[in-house]
Amino acid sequence: MKKIDIHEKLVEMGFDISYPTVCNYIRENHERKEAFIRQEYNLGETLEFDWGEVKLTIAGKPTTLQMGLLTTAKSSYHYARLYQNQKMENFLDVHVRAFNNIGGVHRELVYDNLKQAVRKFVGRNEKEATEDLIKISLYYGFKYRFCNVARGNEKGHVEKGIEFVRRKAFSSRTDFDTVKEANAYLKEKLLELNSKKRNWLQNQSPIDILKQEMPYLIPLKPSYDASRRVEARVNKYSVVNIDQNKYSVPDYLVGKFVNVKVYPDTIEIYYKDNKVAEHKRSYQSHYWTVDINHFIHTLKKKPGALHSSVGRHQLSPELQEIYQEYYINNPRDFIELLELIKEKNLKSVVEAIAELKKIKKELVTTDNIKNIIFKLPMDNTTSKTKDLSIQKASIKQIAILNEMFNLNPAGRYKN
Repeated sequence: MKKIDIHEKLVEMGFDISYPTVCNYIRENHERKEAFIRQEYNLGETLEFDWGEVKLTIAGKPTTLQMGLLTTAKSSYHYARLYQNQKMENFLDVHVRAFNNIGGVHRELVYDNLKQAVRKFVGRNEKEATEDLIKISLYYGFKYRFCNVARGNEKGHVEKGIEFVRRKAFSSRTDFDTVKEANAYLKEKLLELNSKKRNWLQNQSPIDILKQEMPYLIPLKPSYDASRRVEARVNKYSVVNIDQNKYSVPDYLVGKFVNVKVYPDTIEIYYKDNKVAEHKRSYQSHYWTVDINHFIHTLKKKPGALHSSVGRHQLSPELQEIYQEYYINNPRDFIELLELIKEKNLKSVVEAIAELKKIKKELVTTDNIKNIIFKLPMDNTTSKTKDLSIQKASIKQIAILNEMFNLNPAGRYKN
């Protein structure tokens, strides 16, 4: 019961008692403030982790991001990074980045009961770690420890650190064009915070104490692969579904199973241990990310499908412009151009088009682009227009010769 409930119950039972009397009695006899036990940590001993929300405006849109924070228990040295969510790949990624930033690994990491760390409870207080936490701990060689339920204060450095870093970094600025820009800004602020001397550190900075910890840390290893692994089947549109978004693969893989590595910023797709596709990760919902080169084989058979395809609309701005200006009525030739770009590179193709355009726009064809790139003789004709420049030049030259030799157009030289 709350105090008001106790007072009402006593009145119902016939006692003539005031509400303040009930409150005073409970405060004096039953309310006790929690005592805290001061902790002392050894150099290189403990690193604490937690998640915290950060509300920012990204590209004009209000966005709630997740800040992963690791804090050293000895000096409250902070490492933090912003993510779109708390999925396992982000949990692993922030650990790898923090270890690389610190330059070594603390012997013990402390977590509360977040689902990326705790797989299940075994009894009242025992917890079983997730497979991913076990793997990364074995790789780097650190031990892990979990707080008791509802006792986040048992890792008080990082609990306070979430509020501290969020306030110091983002209280004065909340608008950014991209999450990448927000992370760059956060990195600058963390350097300022970690470099500031603290009275409770005997006028040293967290960086100063971290330098003292370095000989006690576990030596750093090459970066752990912080991906989430997913097996997916390629559907009839030659895409795989990852977190409600679609990503394309080469069209010969339709109906086959592929292995996907999900990273915070990228998606890598493998078939029989060979990487067949890589995409920038989308955090939208039901969004299609398509590389048109994955459909070359199919488009050769169905060139008319090119114009309205998702892949065509996701071409780079340069390729969109080239398609609209030179190939909108010739999709088959554009498909050959895509093959050429894959073989060489887009820069070479753009330079060849600029060279042809200087001569005449109608000369911009895939065959002529190939000739310039591979330094072959150029074809001065196109399939749809006839170049009359040679004919006009010839007529002009004949007129000059007529004047030079005083030929009579009415004479025997007349055609």
